[in-house]
Amino acid sequence: MGPVVVRVVASSVRGPSHARDGLPCQDAWLAVADARASLAVVCDGMGSRTRSREGSRAATLATRDAWRLWRRSPVGSVEDLIRLVEAAWRLRLGRVPADEAATTCLLYAEDGHGRAAQAQLGDGLIARRSPDGAVAVHPTRSEGFGLTLALGTPHTLVDWSFTLVEPLAVGEVLLLATDGVSEDIEPGRLGDLAAWVVDDFGPLQRPGRALAHELRNWPVPHHQDDKTLLVMWKP
Repeated sequence: MGPVVVRVVASSVRGPSHARDGLPCQDAWLAVADARASLAVVCDGMGSRTRSREGSRAATLATRDAWRLWRRSPVGSVEDLIRLVEAAWRLRLGRVPADEAATTCLLYAEDGHGRAAQAQLGDGLIARRSPDGAVAVHPTRSEGFGLTLALGTPHTLVDWSFTLVEPLAVGEVLLLATDGVSEDIEPGRLGDLAAWVVDDFGPLQRPGRALAHELRNWPVPHHQDDKTLLVMWKP
């Protein structure tokens, strides 16, 4: 029996408000689909910060940097991975001030030793749909009034929501989304969203382009925000 194939369909598009103002998309995503150990990360740069586009892109690359080091050990904790992400992000930013590049960070990372990490700082969604259709949503940390949790804003390790989980099983689907998508999806429809991406976009030659078209033509009235949706599964 050959290695299990891992599939990813993902796209980021800028929201109508950024398009109107001539601003770039401030979301970013990155995925490594590997049968031995996969990675998925989605980041949403804070619109109020001048360098947030750089911040979100740096965070996806920093997560990959951290994951490559973290997965060398069979006993590394999720806390270890988060600390590596935080340090790698600062290094990736170089001379860009962190507070000008603030960004959320949502990640799923397999270590290749039978374990996986899920971690989230800030808004957005991590969810998993089992082969029988049941959906488990990763719990988020509640943010106090006026408090924004992000890389580049004041926070500590306890502000991350994180856990060790089982790696994706055959037939299981992982969803990562920024709040431009997650805030418009009812929790009861997450399973349908996962199935829609897998069934409708999975067979296409350029699934990311097709998904981007759907995200730009989002059916929710008055939507304004950038949107990122990443779906990973093992067929």
